[in-house]
Amino acid sequence: MNLAALAVVSLAAASAAAAAPASSADKPISSTVIGPTNVPLADGAAALEEGRADDGIRLTLEGLKLPGPPRDMAAGHANLCAGYVLLHRWDEALAHCNTAIALDAGNWRAYNNRAAVFDARGLYDQAISDIQMGLRIAPDSTILKKSLKIIYSNKKVSRTRSKKASDA
Repeated sequence: MNLAALAVVSLAAASAAAAAPASSADKPISSTVIGPTNVPLADGAAALEEGRADDGIRLTLEGLKLPGPPRDMAAGHANLCAGYVLLHRWDEALAHCNTAIALDAGNWRAYNNRAAVFDARGLYDQAISDIQMGLRIAPDSTILKKSLKIIYSNKKVSRTRSKKASDA
């Protein structure tokens, strides 16, 4: 599983957490669950969870136009980040992750999603830093632990490729 897929798994956990979290280890300290009052945000999260990135982004953007508590707005931006990660639109993803974190610094999913952006750009130390921040918020998160392993693996592969290229 790659880190972009874990961003969506993280999103899926957020949209389903009200009913029954997939794992108690991923039960967040600060919830990023979209309340039932903002239907477009909830529908956007569901679309993203199903892999329908374009629909999920469109619905989430609609939902963000409606008033809501900062935590819901932060979750919406974190979800947009995950959607843009799926589409490899790194700049847009990063902007929404940064907004999510500014609105709710306790949203570990936003850190996980931003780490996916940094990982994709080869900014492994920044990705590791974000996962470590997420783990301070949700220390038992299996998603964050998987993300950290992926980043370390990608960093190792990148170093090996760089070394082989310099040796050639």
